[in-house]
Amino acid sequence: MACPRKLAAIWLFFQLAVAEKVAQIEQVSIGKFRDGSALERSAQVEALRRAFAQQGMVTLVDTGIEHETIEKTITKSRDFFALPRSRKEHFNGPSGYPPRSFGAITSPRGKHYHLQQEDEEGNILNEWLQMRNTSVHVDWSDPYYASPEGQEFYSSEAKHPEQLEWPAEVPGLQEATAAYYGAMEELSKVMYELFAVALDLHPDFFLKRARRSPIWPVTIAHYPPQKRAPSDDRARIQPHWDRTLFAMITTSDVGDEESGGGLQILVDSATGEGVDGRAKLEGRSVEWQNVVRPPGGYVVNVGEMMSRWSNGRMRHVVHRVRNPVVNHTDPGRVSLMAYVLTDYDTPVECLHCRSDGSEPIYEPTWVGELMNWGSKLPIYNQTKQDMMRQAQGLYLSNGTQTSLGEPTDIKAVEASMSVCEASSSSTMAAVS
Repeated sequence: MACPRKLAAIWLFFQLAVAEKVAQIEQVSIGKFRDGSALERSAQVEALRRAFAQQGMVTLVDTGIEHETIEKTITKSRDFFALPRSRKEHFNGPSGYPPRSFGAITSPRGKHYHLQQEDEEGNILNEWLQMRNTSVHVDWSDPYYASPEGQEFYSSEAKHPEQLEWPAEVPGLQEATAAYYGAMEELSKVMYELFAVALDLHPDFFLKRARRSPIWPVTIAHYPPQKRAPSDDRARIQPHWDRTLFAMITTSDVGDEESGGGLQILVDSATGEGVDGRAKLEGRSVEWQNVVRPPGGYVVNVGEMMSRWSNGRMRHVVHRVRNPVVNHTDPGRVSLMAYVLTDYDTPVECLHCRSDGSEPIYEPTWVGELMNWGSKLPIYNQTKQDMMRQAQGLYLSNGTQTSLGEPTDIKAVEASMSVCEASSSSTMAAVS
């Protein structure tokens, strides 16, 4: 039986197989927004507003984060990832933790190792070390922390002392990552304000909704060099969009920058605009474009949460981290990624619909329901979570898009698309 998406997949393959391009992304100076004149501050707000209305991504410079803080974190992380696999896996799956909470970390100073992706022979394509280290005081008698939902995002260190264990083979890892997390907390406060002003909200709109101990981790991703080409369905990070409010990403300066194994966004070839996560691709010419980070700077993208609040005014762009050139000799890429959220009980719904009369394109939800997939708490709408989960799986490695809600099982969707991809590959081989 012919695959109903075969021709579309073949068309999209050729659309994406074009010469590489660099995405034209707006740049924002945090220093000018924080300390500049009213005119300079306004210019940064306008740049951010344009960026997320068009490309879905922005770069940051003048963040105030010390270069040494970043370099120490990257260096110590490389030392950790160089440990034997069995030793790293010792820090995988802390005992007694709910695996449902975002990042699998519930201690305010917890950590978690996770092997994200490997090839058919078991070679690592992507591995993560996630951690939190906040100085915000946690009052365990506060219902926010003590409620059933709160306990899926927070646990005391006394309850899980294994989270205080760090590898003795990597002295200074805890101190380096703690310093970096603190720097991200401070930068996130500026970004909360910048996004609020760009959305014509009170400057402290997001800050007032992020008063408690952060539920978000810093994710340190390691992408080793690849000695063989993985199968088409395996990449460092498959095409997707984020669920979070926004993400702040920087990478190692010494890595596989020349190998082609970096971040890309999906772009409409005709308009140059980033493709929003809920956009339909049928009939459009799209292409992957490389994202270039300014020296010492950051890349920022928003997630579905920000898109929900802005009713689509800020697009959550589809992106991926592709595989590098095989046998590349550089040490591989390390990325420091902060996926920022507000407090888990924050309502998430259209901010401007009541004032401008626009129709909301998303149903109301809250941070916990949007982030805590797989939880069995009865307060969560399981049908809504299933649909959100399926929607985020719309894209495969070649950019092919599935149909939301058909079928309802995301595994069945992926299986059907794999059949389509295999069929498309056979067809292309036959005509070449």
